[in-house]
Order: sequence, then structure tokens, then C-alpha cells
Amino acid sequence: MSEPQTQQMKEYKPGWVNDFLVALVFLTRFPLRLNLNFGMAAVGSSVRCFPLIGFIVGGISGTIFLLSISAYLTPLIAAFLAIGAQILITGALHEDALGDVVDGFGGGATRDKKLAIMRDSQVGTYAVVTLFIALGLKVAAISSFVDPKLGFMALLAAAGCSRGMVALGMYILPAARGDGLGASAGKPPLTSVLFALFFSVAVPIAILGPFIGSAALLAASLLPLLMGWIAYWQIGGQTGDVLGSLQQISEIGFLLVCSAILI
Repeated sequence: MSEPQTQQMKEYKPGWVNDFLVALVFLTRFPLRLNLNFGMAAVGSSVRCFPLIGFIVGGISGTIFLLSISAYLTPLIAAFLAIGAQILITGALHEDALGDVVDGFGGGATRDKKLAIMRDSQVGTYAVVTLFIALGLKVAAISSFVDPKLGFMALLAAAGCSRGMVALGMYILPAARGDGLGASAGKPPLTSVLFALFFSVAVPIAILGPFIGSAALLAASLLPLLMGWIAYWQIGGQTGDVLGSLQQISEIGFLLVCSAILI
């Protein structure tokens, strides 16, 4: 059975539909079976669709938040369920990455030791504490919105914008090692990164307005840039874990600014 199916697989060719499907498979755990043969190199082109996948994840999460509020659950419970939905959809891909980064950066004395710790599947104290704070900040920010519709819009915009920062990180940071995600995916085309940044900026401003959208985007951009600089200083560039941590930090910054303005 497996051999005929393999022969029927279509070769990957860059295009919006194929890139969207590659990004969807790469960034989520939706049970999809693609009739498409692609390698990690296809991820580079597909980064233009990363924010679009984020908007899907954020839209589902925001819907869970709205439905929970409609069911007369407290905003705090609704926020936990919304974040839980994101984790379920993505398989905790980015949360796991953030935990690995802080374990490596905090526990390794040398560059090689940091990279080794980041690749280790064991979870250390730094990761546990950081993830507790990160998830707590997101839940606290979401539960603070007086209008649940604003919570929905903030979740949608933050999820999309933060994944655009992953595309930017892949472009501006060199790969820290020769056999990691950054090296196998390669440097994405500039046009793909520009499309990702366009979606990351246009949609938040369109749904949240110029003032709130721009303020949230500022935090969502500066924090991952700072994280990228730390990664370059610590290990010489990016890995898959570093890219995932950029998404988490960007999303947290976006939600915190929205919370500060909208409560």
C-alpha cells in the first residue's frame, strides 16, 4: 500500500496554496494528510503564510474565549480555556521551544553546552518557571478585557503577528548549528518575509485600530528583536527553539500592551 501512495505524491512547488498547506502542517497538529512531497527547504518559502496560520489559531482560541464567556464562565476560566485551545492546536510547539531556550541559556556555561541542553528532551527548573510565568501573563492579560470581543480580536491579532516574527527571525539570524531547523529550512526569500510582515502589521491595525494596533505591534516587535540579540550573543544565531521563543515573547508583549490599553 505504501509504495503506490508514495508514487502518487505530488512534488512541492512554491505557490500560495502549497505554502499555506506546508505552514499549516508545520505549525499545527491538525490531522492532515497531504498528497504533497516536501522537505524542510519548503518551510522557507512557506513563511509568508505563517501569520495566516496564526490568525487561524488565534481565531479558534478567541472563539473558545467568546463561547466560554457566553456560557457564563468567569473571564479567568475562559482565558485558560482559550490558551489551552492554542496549546492543543499547536502541540505546545512554541511553549516547548521557549522552555528549551531558557534551560539552555540559563544552564549552559559554553555555547556547545547551551546547544546540547536545548536539544535535550528533559525539562529543567528554568523552563518550568518561565513557562509558568509566560502562560500566567497571557491568561492574566486575556482575562482582563472588559469586552470579550476585544479579547477575541487581541487573541487573533497576537497569534498572527507573533508568527510573522518567526519569519523575520529566520531571515535576519544565522543558523546556530549546521543540523538544526534553521540550517535545514534555510534563509527564507525576502519576498516571503515581506509578505509575512505585511500580514503581521495590516491585520492587527485593521481590527484593533491604528493606535492600539501600532502600540501592540511595537512591543511585539521589540521584544523578539531583543531575544534575537540575546540568542546571537549566547549561541551565535537561531535554532528552531529560538524561533519558537520569538513567537511566545512576541505574543506575550502584544497581549500585555492590549491589556494595558483596553482595560
